[in-house]
Amino acid sequence: MWPVALYAIFGLVVGSFLNVCIYRIPRGKFFSSARSYCPHCGHTLQWYELIPLFSFLGLRGRCRVCHERISVRYPLVEAGNALLWALCFVQYGFGWYSILLAVVFSLLLVIACIDLDIMEIPNGLSVALLIVGIAPFVASFFEGSGLPYALPWWGYLVGIVAASVPLFLLALLTRGGIGGGDIKLMAAIGLFAGWQLTLLGALLGLILGGVAGVVQLVACGRNKRAMMPLAPFLALGMIVSLLWGGQLLALIF
Repeated sequence: MWPVALYAIFGLVVGSFLNVCIYRIPRGKFFSSARSYCPHCGHTLQWYELIPLFSFLGLRGRCRVCHERISVRYPLVEAGNALLWALCFVQYGFGWYSILLAVVFSLLLVIACIDLDIMEIPNGLSVALLIVGIAPFVASFFEGSGLPYALPWWGYLVGIVAASVPLFLLALLTRGGIGGGDIKLMAAIGLFAGWQLTLLGALLGLILGGVAGVVQLVACGRNKRAMMPLAPFLALGMIVSLLWGGQLLALIF
């Protein structure tokens, strides 16, 4: 039981860093050396105000100085990342693949939140995903690589275009209904996941996004419908696919 707890604890700590990334990257402050601060009053946070999840609960969701509410997304990102990291161990055990998969999930979480905020996916995050994807591609050349799926090396290369090209064609048909960032995201994750899991994840993401779009249309009406980011749904689809895609494909086929 302790390895699961260890993954979850590390995921919780990394989740706190992800909140920094989500806030700073769109503002061009990622490489700033400034310490974390309250976005309302500028109060520099002390170490005991930065303990993942517990500080939020201890402060009752408010800044210690100005008493403004702290966004509930901060603890949700921390707890969500802890859960995702724990699921990596539960599904694949301890090894280089589960650790790398946890990193991929963290990147997807950051991408989803930033896309929700600014309707844009920073290119640097897609490049980071692409770099991480080199590892399983290289490992596919060797026996006993520790990869959970028996996929030849070319299957990972095909993964780059498996979902990104159909999304590009769909973007042309919908005249901007799908952004370039979504296409780059699926190309980057495709190298890590391979073509089968990438197609499955993209399909799940589009279904989830379509359902959310219908709900939004019914709730807001056709004239009041706002633009909806697709990356959170693609990220969720890929998370499901990377965790349970093998079982889902076996059921389907």
